[in-house]
Amino acid sequence: MNPESNPARTESDLIPVRALNQATYCQRLYYLEYVESVMPINEFVEEGLFTHRRVDDPDLAHRSRKEGDITKTRGAALSSEYLGITAKLDLIEEEQGVVRPVETKRSAAPRDPAGEPTFWDNDAVQLCAQALLIEENLALPVSSGVIYYAGSRTRVDVPMTVALREQTLATIATVKELARRETPPEPLPPELRNRCFGCSLAPICLPEETLYLSTPKSVEQAPVTQDPTDSSISLLRVMAAKDERAVLYVQSPGARVGCRGAHLVVTIEGREVNRAPIATIRQIVVFGNAQVSTQALHALTQAEVPVVYLSGHGRFVASVMPAPPKNVGLRSAQYRVFSDRERSLGLARAVVAAKIANQRTLMMRSLRSQGVTRAVDEADPADRASIRASDEPAAREMSALAARVPGAPDPAVLLGLEGQAAALYFGNFSRMLKARSPGRSFDFTTRNRRPPRDPVNALLSFAYAMLAKDCFSAVCTVGFDPYQGFYHTGRHGRPSLALDLMEEFRPVIADSVVLSLINNGMLAEGDFLTWRDACQLTDDGRATFFRAYEGRKATEVAHPVFGYTMTYGRMLEIQARMLSGYVRGDLPAYTGFTVR
Repeated sequence: MNPESNPARTESDLIPVRALNQATYCQRLYYLEYVESVMPINEFVEEGLFTHRRVDDPDLAHRSRKEGDITKTRGAALSSEYLGITAKLDLIEEEQGVVRPVETKRSAAPRDPAGEPTFWDNDAVQLCAQALLIEENLALPVSSGVIYYAGSRTRVDVPMTVALREQTLATIATVKELARRETPPEPLPPELRNRCFGCSLAPICLPEETLYLSTPKSVEQAPVTQDPTDSSISLLRVMAAKDERAVLYVQSPGARVGCRGAHLVVTIEGREVNRAPIATIRQIVVFGNAQVSTQALHALTQAEVPVVYLSGHGRFVASVMPAPPKNVGLRSAQYRVFSDRERSLGLARAVVAAKIANQRTLMMRSLRSQGVTRAVDEADPADRASIRASDEPAAREMSALAARVPGAPDPAVLLGLEGQAAALYFGNFSRMLKARSPGRSFDFTTRNRRPPRDPVNALLSFAYAMLAKDCFSAVCTVGFDPYQGFYHTGRHGRPSLALDLMEEFRPVIADSVVLSLINNGMLAEGDFLTWRDACQLTDDGRATFFRAYEGRKATEVAHPVFGYTMTYGRMLEIQARMLSGYVRGDLPAYTGFTVR
């Protein structure tokens, strides 16, 4: 096979030789890293960087030194326009006119059937490409190379056979073809799935989830009807169930967040009130006129910790994020898909259906513990078994509305169905609250906002603002443009996609927190301020809210499709990644998140 020659090719068009390693190991891994430019770092990547610390030392680059009879040159940068590849070689050894490349790998050497150390095919392809570069640039034949496996401290000789050279040239051609694709290749088949273990891209690739949702199923086997407890579903969870890091809320007027070494320090009027290692923080939320120093912002962005700014009333203002992901392809696909009327309507149907289902579930749970429980106690024993929350007129009507969602012909009809369901839901919201004497602070008659005029509405609005900032972070983490949505459209400057994602989580996160705070007596009248018909939480009330909100996000729940459990906070990112899979063309549809 002869590689194509392109005289107009620039240095940036050349394929990094290390990419051939990824493409041989997993074509999807190559595509995500080099086409979509998604390159997360995990402990294995960090270990590899540490192993290469001497190889990558710029002070040693291109320098040769004699060690006995061997001349060693480190960090040699070689390129070939003819082959279309480029590399910075770890080491070139020359001994008595024989030249060979040496590639360092952090892992241990594999063993052949006889127990002797050997090499991985993907490592051999990378090494062979280096040999081809040496032959072209130095005009010296290369008959073999060496892979040094640091994990076992083993040097393994790799002969540059005709078969290996042909495989390397074929891999170069494959990489060029992959670069022209608009969608990623499929995940590895089951017999090669062991390669996914330890891969830094696994939480983004979601190989098992993608294949599961891509497999044609009968109506009885459709994902939306799967029981999470079904033992036939055994997907390996590749994302940690929870994030142990904390959210730092800074709300005191005049508070300042500074940086001292690897710690964040919060001061008020020069007095230190809090100190925390940056490594233990996953997000900072700043209210009103609290401040974050430039030094702290630099340290936080380097650690990829977002800083969210809210107004004193809790309205989302802005978010300082690390540099946005480089996967321009996802955003291009996002604009294309969301501009397609039918596809955007299909996504909106999935979100609204999930929202109505979750509203109905929360309502029935609450009524079982409130009104229906009392009805059972008061009913004749023979009739108690027939009294169920699902028999509530509102529950039946919401179920009927949800059944009409898949057939909604346009966004206006869909919006109407969502509005009717919301009216039923909030029309029964007062029944979800524990009975109190009339005229108390937590009476609820109707939903109001901008501004909320009573404590219950103030809590709901504040909870939705907190959820919106978390959904904003989730879609940005995945690489979406948060301002281009498929359902909440038409208003300039609104983070529409974040609002789209949060719809299905409103009842199960935000509303659930509000009900818990009120029904468990965690807040009182003194935790609210009312001024000119506008009601908001006090600083102490907010502190109580934050504890309840973070506690709810830390609650583990089973995914309705995949069966494994993780926290609500993690589910936000899982759903955002499922949406990205649909937008990229990996998945045939998007399934909203629902609870039972």
